[in-house]
Amino acid sequence: MSRSLRAPRPARPRLAAGGAVLLLALAGCSTPAAGDPDADGAVTVEDCGTEVVLDARPERVLTVGTAAVALLDAAGAADRITARSGEFGAPLPPGLTDPPSDDLVVDPSDPTTEAVLTADPDVVLGYGLFAADPDQVRAAGIELLTVQGECGHDASTDAPAEVTLATVGEDVRRLGEVFGTSDVAEEAADALDARVAGATREATGDSVAWLYFFSSTDSLSAYGGTGTPHAVLEAAGLRNVLADQQEAYLTVAVESLLAEQPDWVVLSYGLYGETEEEARATLLAQPGVDRLDAVREGRVVLLPGDASAPSPAAVDGLERLVAATD
Repeated sequence: MSRSLRAPRPARPRLAAGGAVLLLALAGCSTPAAGDPDADGAVTVEDCGTEVVLDARPERVLTVGTAAVALLDAAGAADRITARSGEFGAPLPPGLTDPPSDDLVVDPSDPTTEAVLTADPDVVLGYGLFAADPDQVRAAGIELLTVQGECGHDASTDAPAEVTLATVGEDVRRLGEVFGTSDVAEEAADALDARVAGATREATGDSVAWLYFFSSTDSLSAYGGTGTPHAVLEAAGLRNVLADQQEAYLTVAVESLLAEQPDWVVLSYGLYGETEEEARATLLAQPGVDRLDAVREGRVVLLPGDASAPSPAAVDGLERLVAATD
């Protein structure tokens, strides 16, 4: 697989009288649309603002994180998954059409360069590489694609201007183009967009903090004013009390939450395989958290960890959050 930057395509010439003849003349040398193979079978796709050229449609994919699995499933390309990693013990989202086998997990955490090379994929798709060297991976002929809601998560990609829930449907369509499954991907993306439109509501006036623990020993963390969790809260009509923090992932002190006193607390569970009860117990064990009005009065909404990921699971999370806070 190769990676290259291409100049913008020239504008298509206008057709005047006799335009049909001109069109026939141009047909043999027209530039393929994004996602369509060119004469050599290469496929060009946008990835975090960069054009990536794949030598052919990928047949072997190593996923990093559950969002990549869910997006490929929605795009009708889950059968291309030959190795999985970066899931940290979290379960796959429920309702997948073609869930891959757990036997495909080659590394439950961030894959190393050795793990990636041993898996021998055509493409790595996920939230980025943190334990592997991207240059070494590409030098081995393996291309890297990023879940578009995760652009900027690692140092090798640029963050998008904004992530919204429309990003999920757009990524499903993009992967349909990459894998030649656009008939399935378009239908799935349209359904996701319709669900987002149906669940989105006007501002309720209520405030919220979305909290999580990445492990049982992790400090209290929260989602800031960028990324998919913030997009879910906005679509649900809730004001994120940490929206002024322009990082997607934050360590937060209970004292800061007490100063804000959000009307609702959203708590993720399952990020490392823990149950709802275990996640709630971990939250309640934090000194001072019992002084949060939302905790004391039972306004805590537990959502699966995947609801915070830029995948169809975020749409599930939006629907659940709206129902719980209605």
